Amino acid sequence: MKEATIVCFGDSITYGYCADYGTDYVSLLRKQLKEDFPQMDITVKNKGENGETSREGLRRLEGDVLHYNPQLVIMLFGSNDCAFSDYQHRGVEEFEFNYDKIINAVQDSGSQLVLLTPPPVIEDDGMPFIENSVLNTYCDIIKRKAEEYGLMLIDMNKAFNGAAKGDLAPLLQWDGVHISTLGYKLFFETVYKHIKPLIEELAEK
Repeated sequence: MKEATIVCFGDSITYGYCADYGTDYVSLLRKQLKEDFPQMDITVKNKGENGETSREGLRRLEGDVLHYNPQLVIMLFGSNDCAFSDYQHRGVEEFEFNYDKIINAVQDSGSQLVLLTPPPVIEDDGMPFIENSVLNTYCDIIKRKAEEYGLMLIDMNKAFNGAAKGDLAPLLQWDGVHISTLGYKLFFETVYKHIKPLIEELAEK
């Protein structure tokens, strides 16, 4: 039986913060891969950490990603990097530097890397720490890095805005940032339609 490892790497959105058990996108991905590729032994590791930025991601890249020699890495940072928080905020220069370092290391290891843009947020008095206008700047950096390095880009920001039709509330939790059960269904479906051909290629090798 062919073996493959996928690492989903990121912050609380990857982790599945406050999501109902089994409804986060990594759990849905794990389940769907078992159904669609029974001839393969695919390990899907959730290496999302609550509250982290690209800085912490770079620090744990070796132990949480490269250590597993994955065939595929799906990476999402940016929501915390762009937050108006002394503890979390990473300027655009550092964010870009961290992405360059991570991308080069993953590519040098021989793994395929897929970049995601973070979903939009609901701006109100309850969540004053992230503004979409700032978040979009970080999304633009991720898009540019995908083009620069020839990587697959999954524009989750665009997918959520398109599906919301002006009302993000059903797709997000009470805080306006983390993802609801319905939102994770959209998140998973968006990821899966992009990466399924990559898994099919692995199955044929």
